[in-house]
Amino acid sequence: MAVEERKLAPQRASLRSLSWQGFTASAMITIASWGIGWFPRNQLSPLARSGFFIEFRTEAPGVISCIVLMALGIVWLTRTWILARPWVQTAGEITRRELTRVLAMWSAPLMLSFPILSRDVYSYLAQGRMLHADKSPYAEGVSALPGWFDGGSDSLWAQSPSPYGPFFLVLARIIYFASNGIPEIGVGLLRIIAVLGVWGCYHFTAKLAQRMGQSANWANWAIVGNPLFLLTMIGGVHNDALMIAGVFSAFAYAYDRRPIAATMALAIAVSVKPIVLLALPFIGLILLGRSPSMRERWKIWTKVAALSLTWLLLIGAVTNLWFGWLLAMFTAGDAAFPYAPVGLIGWSISNLTGLFGADISLVNAIVVAIFQAIALAIVARLALAKDTSSPVRLAAWALSAVVLLAPIIQPWYILWLMALFVISHKVSWGSEKLMIYVSSFILVAVFVDQLSIEQWHSAWLMKTLAGVLVLGLFIGLFTADTKTRQVLRGPKA
Repeated sequence: MAVEERKLAPQRASLRSLSWQGFTASAMITIASWGIGWFPRNQLSPLARSGFFIEFRTEAPGVISCIVLMALGIVWLTRTWILARPWVQTAGEITRRELTRVLAMWSAPLMLSFPILSRDVYSYLAQGRMLHADKSPYAEGVSALPGWFDGGSDSLWAQSPSPYGPFFLVLARIIYFASNGIPEIGVGLLRIIAVLGVWGCYHFTAKLAQRMGQSANWANWAIVGNPLFLLTMIGGVHNDALMIAGVFSAFAYAYDRRPIAATMALAIAVSVKPIVLLALPFIGLILLGRSPSMRERWKIWTKVAALSLTWLLLIGAVTNLWFGWLLAMFTAGDAAFPYAPVGLIGWSISNLTGLFGADISLVNAIVVAIFQAIALAIVARLALAKDTSSPVRLAAWALSAVVLLAPIIQPWYILWLMALFVISHKVSWGSEKLMIYVSSFILVAVFVDQLSIEQWHSAWLMKTLAGVLVLGLFIGLFTADTKTRQVLRGPKA
């Protein structure tokens, strides 16, 4: 039955309206990014010399207008996402094609934005440049080559090894070479890769949801349709979507009893972000498909480990990076964020002991290593759990332990965890609302933190304005908007 012919519930907006509302919100965010998104500074950048874009960034009225426009766009896109919730309440309310069209409309304008909510994409290009110059991103930071700062990389990665796997680094090298060092071309090509990752997430979220008895459309609404996901993966040009797609495909293939395909998919995910290697024991539990004995567990773990090692060895040989990422996994403390709990603890203890003559770097490394050991112990405990009826949920808890006990926590890491928890079991309406509120809170935080403000403006004043504005808009959305409140009351029995 055509969408126009359906009898809509009073609180339900039409799909056509939701599509265009999301498109307009994303277009507002894209236009705003031209003034407060991460701007390329490389001397090869044609846009850096464009008077059109410079006008957005150099004059205070232009910057303030962009802050207001992006805040409105973010809140409007979130509202649209919430209003789409009744369409995925029950099976048959919306077809897969219709949901695809809606999410494509929400995403399309972001293809033209400057990077927002993060500037990691410039670090991807810098690490690709390093590899192209025959330097290992696992042995040195991006500052090993001149001009790295003008390339847009965050100084966080100046002296820190790459946290990415060999497959993604080779992709970054190819893209850097293809772009000839022009940042706009490099960002555009990496954004195409990011969109492919989003499509992979969409496809394998549906496939895995069906294997686990979940509603595929609801899962894709909750995971891929989440504004935090779309704005960080497409707007922010992140590689996490590739990783999530790889992990979800590995779980789906494991449920299909295809160990070779499952371990190959996980190896690709590991070659994007090595942290997901910790999902390997739970792939084995899925393949067993029942409450296994300890002997059966070790047998399947040996098998999947051998298969994964084969794929990783092949990827390492082809890329000539081998297993350099293993050491990089355990040296992330060099790039610790003080506001990550472990980063804060390590920073505090090391600086305190430094007052008494201790080696600050050594003490910080010891503190980080202790928490990493605790995280690994938790992973082992979960892998050895008696109840293995939901291996994906066990994997969600395992990765949560590793992420939350790491010295660096990026806001979008929460997307991995939410995705795994959402897909692993049917969540209550209270949990859905918590997901909406947490996503909104993170959007507020990264919007304010990742504004690109030129040095001649008062950054703290602009960020204060942005924070007050976007927080006020979200409070208004959740307390005063009638349609949003109607949806948030929950589905009627």
